[in-house]
Amino acid sequence: MAALLSATRYGSRLRPSVPNFWLLTWLISYQRKSTNISAVDSFISELMDNKKLKWKVLNTRHRNGQLKVPSPSDPAAELTNVRTPAIDGIARPSFRFSELYNELTNNPLVINISQMEVAQVDHLLETALKEKNVQDVKLLLSQILEFQKLPSQPVLNAALKHLSHRGDAETVDKLIALHYTLYPERSSKDAAICRMEQYKALCQWKLGNTFKSLDTFRLIMTECNEEQMIAVDHMLVEIIDETIGKKSEAVLLAVMNLCEFSLTSLRHEFPLCYVWEKSFLSAWHSDQEAAKTLFDRHEQLRNAISKRIGNISYKLLYDNNIEKVYQIIELLLKHSMTSECKSMMIRLFEYHYWRKNLRGCSEIMQNAIDLNISLPEMCNHQLLELLLGRSTTAETASKKSKNLKPNKYELKF
Repeated sequence: MAALLSATRYGSRLRPSVPNFWLLTWLISYQRKSTNISAVDSFISELMDNKKLKWKVLNTRHRNGQLKVPSPSDPAAELTNVRTPAIDGIARPSFRFSELYNELTNNPLVINISQMEVAQVDHLLETALKEKNVQDVKLLLSQILEFQKLPSQPVLNAALKHLSHRGDAETVDKLIALHYTLYPERSSKDAAICRMEQYKALCQWKLGNTFKSLDTFRLIMTECNEEQMIAVDHMLVEIIDETIGKKSEAVLLAVMNLCEFSLTSLRHEFPLCYVWEKSFLSAWHSDQEAAKTLFDRHEQLRNAISKRIGNISYKLLYDNNIEKVYQIIELLLKHSMTSECKSMMIRLFEYHYWRKNLRGCSEIMQNAIDLNISLPEMCNHQLLELLLGRSTTAETASKKSKNLKPNKYELKF
């Protein structure tokens, strides 16, 4: 028995080395710390990526003043003091996640740009414009005017376009005047695009001064070069989209006159081509008649449309707008544009062929014979296939089915 006790007492000294219990606990705690550090790191990165949390105020009390202290003459305060006299010093505001979220996202921007650089002002204003936060944009622009810190030219153009869409002519004039003051060498140029007159014209259009706005655009276009005309084209596209099918016929004629002036006087065909396409595809009969008048009047417009006839026909057939395809073919035949008419008839024939429309293909083939327009030989083969009730796809499928052999299986038991 004594030998057994001595063996158990001193046997641990003779055992091989075993990992200590404290070493294991230290390793486990180290792994937990590493996971906690990674979780904190990801949480901080998410906070840094959120731009809204960067310039917002968490607590509105610092912006709106201190909490309202009830006066002793307030009867509601007296009632609360009488009913709950024991909890006057324990005022715990209730925590609501929805209120906290609204404070983080809807609070106005509270910042002073007087000591900021141009890049920082650009970042703030560009972020507010992208988020379409009207209140923040208004506050930033007021400080820009107050401290005379203009952003860079691209951000300034975006801000002026935003104000023009809102019809804020006063702020537009103030920003342009400040630009004149800070950069007289840019504003002294003769080009109206350098004086940023296009934003004033767009603002007048949004305010409803249609003819005044179009007259201003006419003056601007006469002083622009090809690169500057691109910026004017973007605004004219917006004006044309707001006119077709939405405004009166007098406004449409005024816009078309401006586009005709661009073509005849400035040799710039894009506005007239765009207004022709939009008015031709309009659901209003008056717009369609105006488009036909433009097509008959200007040879340069017909030449420009002939270059885009493939794109126009593809777009119409993609939308299954066959009626407009026939109307364009009539206009082309009226001016003896046989090559363009032939290309449209080929596309229309293929459209009917892939839908197995024998009647549509027969009508197109007969019209081509009457108009003395020779279609490719492939159209004759495709029409014959439809007459015989078969197609190349069906033949290939039948051949493949004939070549297929059933698989043989051997069962082993």
